Parts: sequence; C-alpha cells; structure tokens
Amino acid sequence: MAKIRVMPEALANKIAAGEVVERPASVVKELVENGVDAEARMITVELHGAGCRNIRVVDDGIGMEEDDVLLALERHATSKITRDADLAAIQTLGFRGEALPSLAAVSRFELKSRPRASNVGTHVRVAAGVIKEVSQCGCPPGTEVWVRDLFFNQPARRKFLKKEQTEFGHVVDTLTRLALGRPDIHVSLRRKNRQVHEWPVAKDLRQRLAQIFPRGLTESWLALSHRQGSLSISGYLSPPEVHRSNSRMLFLYVNGRAVWDRLLRIALVEAYRTLLPKGQFPLGVLLLELPTEFVDVNVHPAKAEVRFQDPQTLCRAVTRAAQASLAGMEKQRWARPLAASPGLTPAAAPVQPGFEPIWREGQEVAEPPLPAYESPQAVAVEFPVDAEIPIPVKGQQELGTFFGDLTIIGQLHQSYILCEAPDGLVLIDQHAAHERIFFEIFHKEAAVGQLASQMLMVPETIEVTAEEAAWLEDSLPLFERLGFRLDPFGSHTFVVRAVPAMALRREPLKLLLDLVATGCKGISSPTPEALLENLLQSMACRVAIKAGQRMGKQEMSALLRQLDGLDRCSTCPHGRPLWWKLTVGEVERMFGRS
Repeated sequence: MAKIRVMPEALANKIAAGEVVERPASVVKELVENGVDAEARMITVELHGAGCRNIRVVDDGIGMEEDDVLLALERHATSKITRDADLAAIQTLGFRGEALPSLAAVSRFELKSRPRASNVGTHVRVAAGVIKEVSQCGCPPGTEVWVRDLFFNQPARRKFLKKEQTEFGHVVDTLTRLALGRPDIHVSLRRKNRQVHEWPVAKDLRQRLAQIFPRGLTESWLALSHRQGSLSISGYLSPPEVHRSNSRMLFLYVNGRAVWDRLLRIALVEAYRTLLPKGQFPLGVLLLELPTEFVDVNVHPAKAEVRFQDPQTLCRAVTRAAQASLAGMEKQRWARPLAASPGLTPAAAPVQPGFEPIWREGQEVAEPPLPAYESPQAVAVEFPVDAEIPIPVKGQQELGTFFGDLTIIGQLHQSYILCEAPDGLVLIDQHAAHERIFFEIFHKEAAVGQLASQMLMVPETIEVTAEEAAWLEDSLPLFERLGFRLDPFGSHTFVVRAVPAMALRREPLKLLLDLVATGCKGISSPTPEALLENLLQSMACRVAIKAGQRMGKQEMSALLRQLDGLDRCSTCPHGRPLWWKLTVGEVERMFGRS
C-alpha cells in the first residue's frame, strides 16, 4: 500500500499559511504591502483584540474587478509574475500569490474591492478557505479587507500567540517599518475605535523620522547620500553619542523593501569602529537602491531577508558611505548639535511603552566580528563606479581651529577640562582626549610600517604563562609593528630588546605584559588587523594622562590644539564621549531664565 499521498487542498492551504502568517503582525504586513503595490496613497489599519479578533485594512489603491478578486483567492495567482525572468527582476513588495488565500485559510475572511474606473465593487466572504458569498456592493475605490478570528480553525497555533499588548507591539513595529520606507503614503493605525498612530504624507524621510520618533531624538542624526554607478545609498544615522545595546533601531531597506540583513548591519557598525562603546550600536535608517538583478528577494517566505550577488562590494560601499557621513560630522567639532541629554542611550521605540521591537527574533547581532562581511562565496559582480566615496584627509589647515579657540576656565576634579565656547560650556575628558591623540598617532604609524621604537641599552626579560608564551611566539611580527622587539628565551621567558618610544616613561615592560594578556584573551579575533587595533587601543589607554592628574594651563592648551589636528575627536578609541557641550540656552533653562 502506498505510503505517500497527495494532501487535501484545504490542508495544503493551512501549511502554506504557516509560511506567511505567524501572528497578527504578519497579516498586517501582507495586506499593507498589497496596498502599497496597488499604488495606494492612504492606508488605514484597524485592530480589535490586538488583531486576534479583527484586523481591518483599507487602502485607496487601484482596486480589483470581480474576476480578479476571485483569482486572487486562488493559490499561486498573481498579477506580478508572468514568466521565469520576472523572478530575477521583482520590483514589488508582494509577488508570491500566497497572501490572500493563506489568510483566508486560517480566518473568517472578507474583502471588498472596487476599481477606480468602476461604479460598483465586489464583496466576497470566505471561512477557513471556503468561499461563502460573492456579491456586488457599493464601496469607495480601493480595497478593504477584514481578517476575523485569526486561527479559529487552528486552536493549537492560536494558543501560541502572546498577550494582546505584545502582539500589538509587533503590529506597530511592522507598520512603522513600512511607513519609514514610504514617506509618500499616509499611514494610520486605529485600535478599539481610537486613533493610536497617524503618519501623514511626508515631504521626505527627515520629516517622516520626526513624525515617528520622539521629539529631539533624530534632530542630530547625520544625512547619508551617495551614488556609486547603479548603486544609491541614502538615509540618516545617529551620531556616536546616541546608541543602543542592540541593533534593532537600525532600519534597512533594499529597493523599498524592509529587510533584516546581518551583513549590512555589520558593515554599518564597522563605520563606527572606535566611536562606540563595546556592545553598543548606532541608530538609523539606511535606504539602498540597486538593479533588481543584483538582489534576490525570493529567499524567504515572508520576504524579510534578501541575498546579494556581490555582498563584499555592497558592504564596502555602505561602510565607506557611512564613514563619509561621520567624517562630515567630525569636521564640525564641538560646533555641531548634540542629542538632548549627555550620556544617554535613548530607548526610543515607535511602539507602546514596555515593548521591545523585534524584527528577526533570535537572530540579533552580537558585537560584530570585523570584517565579518568578507564572503568567499560572493559572486564577482561589480557596480559600475563613477567615483570613489571621498574620505577627506583632514588636517589642521582644512579644519581650522575649534578646540584651540576655546577659552580655558580650568580643571574639574583634575579630570575634566572646562572651556568657554561662544555658545556655552565645553567639558573635555582629559584622559579620553589624550587617549584619542595617542591612538591616532599609533594607528597612522602602524598603517605605514611600525611604531617608532627605542632600543634598550640593557635588554630586559619578561615571564608569561604557557598559554601566553605560545600565543606570543606566534604574534612576534604583530608586536614588532607595535614597536617591541622580542626574542624567545626559554619556555616561558622572552628577551625584550626594544620598546615603543612613546612608552619609555610609562613602565614599558608592564605595558607589554598587559598587551600580551589582552591579546591572548582575544585569541579568537577574526583578523590580525582587528587584533592590532585592539592592542593599539590598549596602548593608547595605558600611556595617556589619567583622570585625577593635575594639568597646567599650558598643558591643557597644548592638548586642545592637538585635538584640532585629529581625524576623529568625538570619542575615545573605546567609544566613550571625549567632550560634551552645555549650551547657554540649556543653562538658562536650568535657572528659569527662558
């Protein structure tokens, strides 16, 4: 007797529904994307019971005739794919022809639709995938869909839904991502007959950001705009002082489609290297436009992930575009606007309080390895390059003086330099500033060869653990770039013949032992260059002036002048803020003068 059988169509429809309908947010995503593809300019979503009881989505798109309505409820029916070649050039958000029949298979489904050129609409009712009624009706142009009693015929799946507030949070998160990607569409959300969110048509992405996020959060975000042949990169990124402990506030779009992509996130974080504290991520919205043949969106049932033909080239372009944007911020020095409050990592989210937005649950990027986006499987398809993204080589003459023009007031707790600026008070962390100065010097020297070294008149010896000895013996070329000359001298002993010139007055042997301990802990670092940078950071930290050390006015003045010559001076190499500005207006508000 045959063991393999063809499944009944009703059962197949339920399985297909499982690919695209996980929760009420999935329903909203599919229906709103259909509205976007139908050229809608206004989309309204209404929920009851966080969408578990009733979801209503109304759009003013092109609508459908009766024949098209009935065909849309058939599996594998679509107006967007007609031949094999169309799969390689998908320009719409939806295309599978699975959404409506999948929704109808697991709910009490109702649809009204009317083309703009028609005087009458079509009304259809479906229950558990079975059409119950088809009739003509009066309705405005566009499409209106009700999805009631989601999973009423699949109690096992229904019981896995979360609490109403959690499911509602997922709906808001999904709708927010769609609204961010299309500022030209009016989007509104109602719950229990009450307006919850409304985002009118915005003239551009900046205005849409102001509509969605808390006041003041995005005002300091940096514009990003670059074209590289057929590739266009645009959006907004947060400055280094605004960050979060995860990357969920990085919104990524490819050809208008909201996607989750680990490689693009890592490429963005790479641009912030040495600007953010360990384990922190920037915020922002990144929009990529590229030829459809360079990206495959047909790799995920919910179209949440994409695959690029040449991820290496794309990621490098994203990193450099973000670096160029950050370089423009650095040129402004302390004259640039800051976020509303120092030291905060804003937990702003376009959702209800207490809900943490989730995009791809369980796939959040931890501290990203660098450079993790180098993929040996990448296909060599290059974008035509008009011009390389300009990363200016900045110097004192180009930038002018900022910190050097400040009036030094004095030292606070022998740790912070207080300076008067034309528009307020600038506080500078003396250790972070000196650390950044040393790091940039070390980094430039290591990039062209090795740090300046000084031979010892009498060689010294150091002893390390067995594990450290094995690691250090393999890493001798790396330490030579740091300015140390070492030779093995026994099982756990090394002879030190030269040390970095900068470290002569800073207990160089203790520094060397600290670096060995640091490097051995980072034995799993992905590349020698990443490890070198970590060691350079540790060196800069150990040789810089410390908090609690008294500085004379001449020393403070010299340090400020050195800051003006740096490529980056907003943070220390570990990403902590280097300076902060308190404006006159903020001081006046403190004292009730404004």
